[in-house]
Amino acid sequence: MARAAAPVGEDSVRAGRGEERTTEGMRRGGLPPGSRRYAQTWAARLLTFSAGAVNAWGFLSLGGVFTSVVTANSALIGVGLGGGDRTLGGLAAVAVVCYVLGAAAAAWTAGRARLGGRSRPADFMLLELLLLWAAVAWWLAVDGGPSGGGRTVMLGTVAAAMGCQNTGVRVSMGAHAPTAYLTGLLTGAVSDAVTARRIRWSVLVTMVLLILGAAAATLVERLLPAAAPLLPALLVTAAWLVVPARTRTRQEA
Repeated sequence: MARAAAPVGEDSVRAGRGEERTTEGMRRGGLPPGSRRYAQTWAARLLTFSAGAVNAWGFLSLGGVFTSVVTANSALIGVGLGGGDRTLGGLAAVAVVCYVLGAAAAAWTAGRARLGGRSRPADFMLLELLLLWAAVAWWLAVDGGPSGGGRTVMLGTVAAAMGCQNTGVRVSMGAHAPTAYLTGLLTGAVSDAVTARRIRWSVLVTMVLLILGAAAATLVERLLPAAAPLLPALLVTAAWLVVPARTRTRQEA
């Protein structure tokens, strides 16, 4: 027997609903989950390289402290309080406080995007870029030789930028894409290797990228000291551009 014909207009209704769902999906997500993850991976790699560069530059040129290594800076604060190098302890305290402020700002920005605000999840990088390029402009204005007070303010600015990066990545990209927090990352990788017999190669990639970023910044600082802060600023700019650029490419395909 012939199959009964579908009610008149049913196919049109189904097609309309499918088109509506497709349009709504493009409006909300833009990219399929796999494509978004691919873009985020590339952005995270660039940010990891920049994290190594920023920490090396901060250590070499801004007072001998790190911009995002809170554990080491906290220990330096204790050294200063215990009667050691108080100047170094003070700089470390500035770095930690400004890191916290930057992290709070990025958490608010990225969290607002996840809750349906107008900003994109990658907007936290705009805050980081604003801080990094401000440091670059200041560094160039003083020919790479800031005064003691200026160096402290510049250190705080860059530390806030790193707080923006680390927290923004965690909130918007998830814990699977850390860019500078290697202690916990390495601890988890070693635990997995011993207990689950599973090697997390992504952890090795992250560590290598951070080391290479620090090496590159050190080389630039030695050969072109006036251009030292340009490297991390350009890398973060590239990371911010990667996400929308790959989004457009996948949508057009």
